[in-house]
Amino acid sequence: MSKKRISVETLAIHGPRHGAAGPVSTPVVHSATFSFDSLDAMVEQQQLGAAGAFYQRVGHPTIRAVEERLAGLEGSEGALLFPSGMGAISSVFLALLRSGDHLVCVDPCYGGTQALLEWGKQRLGWDYTLVDARQPDTWEAAFRANTVVLHLETPINPTLVVFDIAEAAALGRRLGVKVTIDNTIASPLGQQPLALGCHLAMYSATKSLSGHSDILAGLVTGAWADLKPVQEVRKVFGPTPDPDMAFLLERSLKTMVMRVEKGNANALGLAERLQAHPAVAQVFYPGLASHAGHEIAARQMSFGFGPLLGFEVKGGAQTALRVVEALRLIQHGASLGGVESLCSLAAFTSHIMLGPEGRKRAGIPEGLIRVSAGCEGLEDLWADLEQALAASVREKG
Repeated sequence: MSKKRISVETLAIHGPRHGAAGPVSTPVVHSATFSFDSLDAMVEQQQLGAAGAFYQRVGHPTIRAVEERLAGLEGSEGALLFPSGMGAISSVFLALLRSGDHLVCVDPCYGGTQALLEWGKQRLGWDYTLVDARQPDTWEAAFRANTVVLHLETPINPTLVVFDIAEAAALGRRLGVKVTIDNTIASPLGQQPLALGCHLAMYSATKSLSGHSDILAGLVTGAWADLKPVQEVRKVFGPTPDPDMAFLLERSLKTMVMRVEKGNANALGLAERLQAHPAVAQVFYPGLASHAGHEIAARQMSFGFGPLLGFEVKGGAQTALRVVEALRLIQHGASLGGVESLCSLAAFTSHIMLGPEGRKRAGIPEGLIRVSAGCEGLEDLWADLEQALAASVREKG
């Protein structure tokens, strides 16, 4: 093929070595240890780090091949795979923060990230400040002389707050800090934050990258200069992925474009219909023109506006609970980006730790239901939501 950058559709299926003869899927090497016929050969592989085949915690051929495929999708120089999304985020923070350092983080953000920040503050001596993701013009005031990281997330679960990534990254770079972003909801197909100025992008690869709810995985992408300290953390602390997980993730990537396009289209279709339903107070989805971040999302997102949407039912938390329990096709579960549609209640799951006042401050209604649209038929999903909404209204009456 020509030397110009090929499409993500082709990269997802063939990886960076498209056209090469041999196995069309990466062979799974079931060995954590590798032997050598000379000391020089061993030292050479050891010095290659993640690119070598010395010892699985340091470098492994199956894991490396999948990392190269993931880097191709992101358009990044490198990628590092982890056993979970939190393993990826934790390793980045451990690599960038020391005792006495300060981090600025958008609020709300993933609950696990907030728990990690507090854990590190209490045990490792770093500090952090949460800034309102809806008001980027206030962020700069939160920076200190010891600030070393600006951590972003957009769209943000569960109200899908969207802000301009390029402007945020420019702020961080101007102030001399590393800019990291959790890009899980959009996926590397939906947003390319490194091209917009971020240093490192992180993912729960359990979600859209895997898409089948059967593996746990995490990913960090970026330039190798920025990934090197993260790689050192992975080697020292040991959050190393398994070759079988890497193989399953690579297999999933081959259908990722189709899965993401279908899930995103379903999410938009549901959001449009929910917006007109009399039992729904408001809908949170950046694909709607009524969403505060719609214009920005239309500019910086591709393949649609993501699989995740939220909607507030009239009647509050108890009515929302009745709706969720009346669903039959959409399953009650706390994840996203899979081929099966899932729903959850922010007030009882992802943002329970904030309490009612904290959720109010973050703009999260008590009656908010989060839906991750899968790849089922849109009419089937809508019929399920319609009957659940009707059942909750009858029960309330």
